[in-house]
Amino acid sequence: MLKLSEFSFKDWLKLRPLDIAFKQVRNDVWLSYYTSQKPAELNQFLADNNHLAGKNIAIVVAFEQPWAVNWLLQMAKKNLINTTVLVFDNSHKATARAELEAVCKKNGAPYLALPMNRTKHVNRSHGMAMSWIYNNVIRIIQPKLFAFIDHDLISVSEVDFEERLADQKFFGRAGGKFPQYWSLWAGYCIFDFAYVKNKPLNFLYDFSRGLDTGGRNWDSIYSQFEKEQIRFAKNEQVNIKLPESQLASVQMIDERWVHIGGISYNDGFKAKSDFFGILADSLEQDNNWRRFITI
Repeated sequence: MLKLSEFSFKDWLKLRPLDIAFKQVRNDVWLSYYTSQKPAELNQFLADNNHLAGKNIAIVVAFEQPWAVNWLLQMAKKNLINTTVLVFDNSHKATARAELEAVCKKNGAPYLALPMNRTKHVNRSHGMAMSWIYNNVIRIIQPKLFAFIDHDLISVSEVDFEERLADQKFFGRAGGKFPQYWSLWAGYCIFDFAYVKNKPLNFLYDFSRGLDTGGRNWDSIYSQFEKEQIRFAKNEQVNIKLPESQLASVQMIDERWVHIGGISYNDGFKAKSDFFGILADSLEQDNNWRRFITI
């Protein structure tokens, strides 16, 4: 959270620093309890994937969207270079968990259901899931690098995470409400494990600093760097025209990923399913993504 000296007089009159401090302590206690939960399948999952030590892994936190995860995994097989995708299920519904496990089995992707977390706070749920994965899996496997990608982030061009990271300690899309504070978007962030392994990572949010999920890593990682000296992934809207579909604006991340967006807690995928279904079919026939881009 902000330093006490950074709060305004008006903030103090409203006791905002005390409220924020209380909520942060509460969230940390909740997080500590959550990350201590060990599903029965964890030991077998770690044993099955211990060969990934020193290699590259991409982490997907899935949430009740089997179609999107299936598409992500199919495109990852085509486009991700020297990277293994691991899927961790944060769904609330047992039916969704069963469907997602079947999708992962069909695609040959390692799958683990996370401990159930009933919070309805989107950022808290996502941040707790990421922290659980980091503490219980990534730190045990000890990969060369690890990336978190949204479950609706679809690779449409070749992606080499080592090339994207290059000589940096982290890479991704920058975010933040205020110019003096920034962090990487939780939906696309890559880390050099050797650099972060001894740091107290916490993937919860820090709204007092205007930072979304993962913002609590400001103190342990991002504050050590000048933003102007870091390369970040591009975030842009591109217009695409598909066969039998109207012109649409699509979010493009790092010139390599299409972000469906808004399909988790509000199930916004239903309104987008026809368009992205056509896109998926078109890319299955011809993986040349750029042929759809229009001015």
